[in-house]
Amino acid sequence: MLAIREEGRGDPLVLVHGAGTSSAIWRRTMPRLADRRRVVAPDVPGYGGSPAAGPGFALEQVTDNLAAGLRDAEVPAPYDLVGHSMGGAIAILLAARHPEDVRRLVLVAPAGLAALPRAAAALLGAVAAPFAIARRTVATPFAGSALVRRLALAGVARDGARVPVEHARAVLASSAGATRIGPGLASAAKADLRAALAGVRAPLGVVWGEHDPVIPARRIDVIRRARPDMELSVVSDTAHAPMLERPVAFCAALEDVLARLR
Repeated sequence: MLAIREEGRGDPLVLVHGAGTSSAIWRRTMPRLADRRRVVAPDVPGYGGSPAAGPGFALEQVTDNLAAGLRDAEVPAPYDLVGHSMGGAIAILLAARHPEDVRRLVLVAPAGLAALPRAAAALLGAVAAPFAIARRTVATPFAGSALVRRLALAGVARDGARVPVEHARAVLASSAGATRIGPGLASAAKADLRAALAGVRAPLGVVWGEHDPVIPARRIDVIRRARPDMELSVVSDTAHAPMLERPVAFCAALEDVLARLR
């Protein structure tokens, strides 16, 4: 069973988070998006309150478990699907493997489109979990300090001090339930899903933070080559997680992209 946050009623919008966090990353955006629809934010298997899908983090198995969990939660298909970072890689695979489930697909700074060598991906995964633990342990108690939020959310936010204390603490603490941070990050980093994305039938939108140092905006060209029909919206003055740092601007960008997809 998936752990799921839900708000609102109406046509479903599913939000899939990235590595190192949980559905908590969507806390600032869900109330705004739930005005006219049912917003569903699951914890990816192996994160938050959702049990892992097997001993590692096989993207295909995780994706299939996520799709099955949404069906078990009676989320009606087809739904609009949004995936951020590692969640973008999962969203691509879900749309490719379960096309009947996805009405429109929106990728937010997605991973999985510029495969790292296996050794580099493994190294990235090996340091990810200890870093998340250290950041959570050291920064969470002192998140009331603007300086601490800037340091702890560097890269995630262009200016972490913009993130309210309660939301910064929630995001930092969310890694506590994650048992697959390293494997998840490594799997997404070494994946090459360009062919899968090219074959996705659902209309495609892309949202990106203007100053993303984690997955740079130049990666948009990779997506455009695979899907020349994509619709793009760039959120200015923000980094890798615009939904956390600039939720009003992010929601406007997402709504704009969805409105252009048919």
